[in-house]
Amino acid sequence: MANICHTFSTNAPREKIMAALTTLEGLQGWWTETTTGNPAKGGTLTFRFGDNGGFDMVVKESSDGFVLWEVTEGPEDWVGTQLEFKVVDDNGQNRLMFRHIGWAEEEGFFHHCSTKWATFVLSMRDLVESGKGRPFPNDLKIEASGM
Repeated sequence: MANICHTFSTNAPREKIMAALTTLEGLQGWWTETTTGNPAKGGTLTFRFGDNGGFDMVVKESSDGFVLWEVTEGPEDWVGTQLEFKVVDDNGQNRLMFRHIGWAEEEGFFHHCSTKWATFVLSMRDLVESGKGRPFPNDLKIEASGM
């Protein structure tokens, strides 16, 4: 199995980072503006990216400093994978540790998603530090034809 991993460290309060992961307004502020659903443990979140489709995820865990989602609908490569977000103390700062866990293999779509995750994780950092992220459809594009 392959995993995508990204991180950042920030002076932003832990509560701001957790709000970016556990509220619809927060998720809409860094990943995609068309996020709907229930961000509480046991809820289902729906993330849409216009004509590019999207994902449905069940919130498996949501506690202070830890969020875990499991993909239930979306591209075949994503279904059954998990997204893990941990906030840990980093010498007085807060460090977000992100993993997209359980990819079957490292092929083309894996590489695309790894790069896109980097842009969205940095979008989250921008949101918690400045109040403005770069969620879809205003995200940083990495492909000539769209996403």
